[in-house]
Amino acid sequence: MKRLSLLKAALPMALVCGPLLADDVVEIHGYTRAGVGRSSNGGEQVSFFLANTGGSPTGGPGYRLGNETDNYLELAVDVKAYEKGNTNFKLHFRPAFREYYQVRDASADAGGNADGVKAASPNQQIWLRETWGEATGIFGNEGVFKDASLWAGRRFYMRQDLHMRDQWYWNNSGDGVGIENIDFGSFKMHYAYIQHDSGAVNAGSWNNGAQTGALATYSMWAGGNSAIAVGSHDLRFTDIKLWSGASLTLGVQFNDARTSTAKDNGTANKGTQYNLILNQAGILGGDNRVYVTYGNGSTFWNWYNPDVKTENTWYQILDALYIKPTSNFDLLASVQYRKQNGKGNMAGNTNTWTSAGVRPAIYLTQYFSIAAELGYDKLKFDNESEDRHLFKKTIAFQFSPKASAWSRPVLRLFVTQANWNKNANNWNKVGEGQFGTANEGMTFGAQVEAWW
Repeated sequence: MKRLSLLKAALPMALVCGPLLADDVVEIHGYTRAGVGRSSNGGEQVSFFLANTGGSPTGGPGYRLGNETDNYLELAVDVKAYEKGNTNFKLHFRPAFREYYQVRDASADAGGNADGVKAASPNQQIWLRETWGEATGIFGNEGVFKDASLWAGRRFYMRQDLHMRDQWYWNNSGDGVGIENIDFGSFKMHYAYIQHDSGAVNAGSWNNGAQTGALATYSMWAGGNSAIAVGSHDLRFTDIKLWSGASLTLGVQFNDARTSTAKDNGTANKGTQYNLILNQAGILGGDNRVYVTYGNGSTFWNWYNPDVKTENTWYQILDALYIKPTSNFDLLASVQYRKQNGKGNMAGNTNTWTSAGVRPAIYLTQYFSIAAELGYDKLKFDNESEDRHLFKKTIAFQFSPKASAWSRPVLRLFVTQANWNKNANNWNKVGEGQFGTANEGMTFGAQVEAWW
C-alpha cells in the first residue's frame, strides 16, 4: 500500500518533468561516489588524514584515492525559466545526500526511526547545498554590462578545488547576492555579498580541534547573545590575459561581523583575505595552477565556520600540476605550504603545514588502468617540540571509459596503507581512532565515482 502511494505521488512529477527534459528546459547533472571497504584490523574502512590541514579544522579525507568512507550524491538541477534573444533567467538547485560507511544499515537511513527519536542521525545527512537564480542580458545589448548576470540565493560561489584532496582552497560559498561577468575587455569583474548566519555551533568549539561542536537550539542562536552574522564582501577580477596560455585571477574578501545585541562582541570575527591564481596551459598535455593567499581573522576557515573568533594572520602557497605526456600515462601532483600566526587566545595555534602528493596512472587498455597515490602531510605547532606527520600510500586498479585521470564513471579496487607518528594523534586520532594508539594501518575496498 505504501509503495503504491509513493508511485501515485511520483507520477505527477514525472508527467511534468518529462516534457521539460525533452525541451531542454531542465538539465540534471551531478556527482556521486559510493563504495565498500574494510580495515586490516577487521573493522570498517576509515580515512587517514591529519586534523587542521586541508580546508577544514577536522575534515578529511586528505589524499583521497582509496581514502573516502562515505556514500555521497549531489544532483544539480538547472532550469531555463525564461529565454528571449540574449536575455535569460535560470534557476539552480543542488540537493545532496550522504551516509558514512559505519552507518550503512538501511534501518538507520535518514528519516528512519531506528533509535526512536524520529530524526536523522548526524551520520545520515541531507542538504540543499544550492538554490539560486540568475538573470543575464537584462542590462542592454552593449557596454561592459552586456553579458553580466545578476544572481541571488545560496550557491557555490566560484569555488576552487584541488581534486587530489577534495580540498576547496578558495571557497566563499553561502547565501548571497551579486553581479558577475562585467566585461572590461582585458578582464572581467565580479562582486558578491555572501552572508554566513552562524551560531549553531557553540563559541570556541572548533578552536581546540574538537570533532563536532555542541549544537544549540535554533531559538538560542537565532536571537540570543551568541548570534553572529558574518557578512562577506567578495570582489574578483578574472580572465586577465598574460602571455600565451597564461591567465590571472585576483580577489579580495572582507568579512564584517555583527551580533543581534546592542553589545558588539563580534568585532574580533572580522577578517580580510587576498587571493591570486596563475593558470598556465599547454604543459606536457596538461596545465599548472599556482594559488597564493594572505589573510587574517575569520576568513581562515572561510565558509566552513566564519563565526569562530580567529585572531590570526596567515599565508598559503599551492601548486597543482596535471600532465599527460603520452596517451597511456598521466599524472596529478600538488605541493602546498601554509603558515598560520596565532594571536591573543589563539597564540597556541601558531603552526606550519606542508603537504606534497602525486598520483601517476598507467593506462594498459582504453578501459583499464593502474593508479598509485603518495601523499605526505606535516604539521608543526610552535608550542610543540615534535611535529605531526602522516604518509599515505594507495594502489588502485581502475576501469573507466577513457584513458584519462578525468574520465568518469570510474570503478576502483584499491589498497591503502598509512604511517604516522604518535603526536599525529594529538587532536583527532589518525584513522578515526580505528587503530587505537598504533602508528600504522591499512584499508582495502572498492569504489565507484562519477560526475556528469
